[in-house]
Amino acid sequence: MTPNNQLHSPIVTIEKFSDVSGLTIDAIRALISRGKLPTMKVGRRRMVNVALIEKEALNQKQ
Repeated sequence: MTPNNQLHSPIVTIEKFSDVSGLTIDAIRALISRGKLPTMKVGRRRMVNVALIEKEALNQKQ
């Protein structure tokens, strides 16, 4: 059984990202509006691009 707090999709709703990250929806929207959180538009919905976040995290120099 998979816990609900894991992401298995390359893009997720703001609400799902809030559940997983522990950030409030308002905080996530603020990060998006400042360009700090990558998103993509799917239909009328704005989705958080988790795949890009993971890629950037893996490519970061330590």
